[in-house]
Amino acid sequence: MISKRIIVVDDEEMIVDLCSRVLAEQGYHVRGASSGEEALGLAAREKFDMAVTDMLMPGMDGLETVHALKKQQPELIGVLITGHGTMDTAIQAMERGLSGFIRKPFMPLELVHIVKDAFQKSALSVENTRLKTLMPLYRLGERFLASRSSEEILNGLIDEVSAQSETERVSVMLYDRDEGCLRIVASRGIKEEIAAKVRLKPGERIAGLVFEKGAPLVLNGGPDENPEFASFLESKEISASLSFPLKVRDTILGVMNVSRLRKESPFSNADMEMLRVIGGQAALALENLRVMDERAEKVRMRTILEQYMAPEVAEVLISHGTNLSSLGEIRDITVLFADIRNFTPLVQQVPLITLRSFLNDFFELLTEVVYRFKGTLDKFMGDAALAYFGAPISEEQADRSALMSAIAIHQGFEKLQRAWTAKEEKLSKIGLGIGISSGEVFLGNVGSKRRLDYTVIGMDVNIAQRLATEAASGEVLIAKRGNCSFSPEFPVLRESSRLLKGLDKPVAILSVATKG
Repeated sequence: MISKRIIVVDDEEMIVDLCSRVLAEQGYHVRGASSGEEALGLAAREKFDMAVTDMLMPGMDGLETVHALKKQQPELIGVLITGHGTMDTAIQAMERGLSGFIRKPFMPLELVHIVKDAFQKSALSVENTRLKTLMPLYRLGERFLASRSSEEILNGLIDEVSAQSETERVSVMLYDRDEGCLRIVASRGIKEEIAAKVRLKPGERIAGLVFEKGAPLVLNGGPDENPEFASFLESKEISASLSFPLKVRDTILGVMNVSRLRKESPFSNADMEMLRVIGGQAALALENLRVMDERAEKVRMRTILEQYMAPEVAEVLISHGTNLSSLGEIRDITVLFADIRNFTPLVQQVPLITLRSFLNDFFELLTEVVYRFKGTLDKFMGDAALAYFGAPISEEQADRSALMSAIAIHQGFEKLQRAWTAKEEKLSKIGLGIGISSGEVFLGNVGSKRRLDYTVIGMDVNIAQRLATEAASGEVLIAKRGNCSFSPEFPVLRESSRLLKGLDKPVAILSVATKG
C-alpha cells in the first residue's frame, strides 16, 4: 500500500521535527516547511495528501496556507495546529475546509489520533460522494429509460448537474454536423438570447478545445489564476470552471460546461468523477435514443418501400443514405418478363373489380415465387411484370433461378386460372408467356429529383419483354446470350434464331414448355 504524503508547516523547527518523526513512525512520508510560501513551492513539485500547519506564522498564516495549497491540490486534507485555539478558531478552520484541529502543546499520540481521524473523515467523505453519484445515476437511469426525446434527457442532465455540483451556470453543447460547430442545446444561468447565438468550431475557445482533444479542462481560481484562458472566462465573478467532453465509446457528442461564481469553491477530483459519470450516462442515453430513432425510421421506411419493391432493393435504398439519385451501377444479371395473353379484350367483357382481384392474386403469386428464388421484383405494368436475378444479391446461377421461377409461375398460374374460371368463365381465354434474357444492364435510380424509380435499363430488358410477347401460353422463351446455360433437368429445346422487334440482328432462342 502506498504511504500517505504529509507536509508539516511551522516556523518553529522543533515542531516540524517532532511532527515529522512521530508521523514517520506511523508509516507516513513526511516533508517539512518553515513557511506557507515554502510549502507552496514544495507543493508545486510534489503531491501531498495532507498539510499539518501552524496557525500563526510570519507571512501567510495557517488558514491562508491551506487555502493556497488546496488551490494547487484540491484533494488536500488540512489539519491546523495552534497555541491560542478557541472555539471560534475551530469553527473558522472547519468553514475553510480543514479536517482537524489540535492545540499546543500536544502529545505525540494526540497528533497521531488527529491525523488518522482526518484521513478517515476524508475517506468517508469520498465514499459519500460516490454514493451521491450513484443515487442520481440510478434516478437518471430511470428517467432516461422513460425519456422519449433528447430534450427530456438534456433537461434531466442540467437538473442533476446543478443539484449535485451546486453550480450556478451549466450548459450542454452538442456538435452539429450540418453546421460543423458546437451549439448550446440546454443551459441554466445563461440568457436564452445569448445561448441561442453561441457557435464554436472544434478547437475554438475552451469548449472547442475540450471537444477537439477529448479531455476535460479544469480552471480553478478563475481568470486571475489562469491567465492563458483569462480572455475566455468573460465573467470576473467566475471562481472555477469545468468543461467535460460527452463521450460514447470513441465518439464525442459534445461538451458540458459548468462554472461556479462563489469564492473558495474549486472543483475537486470527486466533482470531476461525478460529472464524468453523470455526463457519460446522459451521452449514452442520447446516443441510444438516436440509434432507436434511426432504427424506427428505417423500419418505417422499409415497411413503406417493401410495399412497392423487393426487400433487397428497399435495403439498398435505406443503406445508401440521402443521395439516392446517384445510386446506380452496371451489373451482369438475368431479366424475367411475364405477360398475360388476351387480357386487354376482357376489360370490355368482365367487371373491373373482378379483373382487379384476379391481377392481385396473380401478382401475389408472382411476387412470392420471385422472392423465393432470391430475385428482385422491379415493377408491375398493367397485366405484365418485370423481375431480375443476380442483383442486388449476387448469384452465380442467376439464369437458373430465373428459369426455376418462370416454371413455378406457370404452374401457379394454371391453378389460379382454373380456380378463377369457375367464377368467371371468360378468364379461360387468357394465357401467360414469359421471356428471359441475361447480360449487362444499368441497375439503379432513374428519374427526377421529385420522382425516382429504382429499375433496370438495357438491351436484355427489351429482349425479355419481346420474348414474353412472342411466347405461347405456358411457354418460356430464353435468349441464348453470354454464359446462359441450363442443366439437363429442364426440357430445353433449341429453336432457330428470331429477329425481334426493335433489334438489328437475330437472337438465338431456347424454349421451355411447361405444359405437358
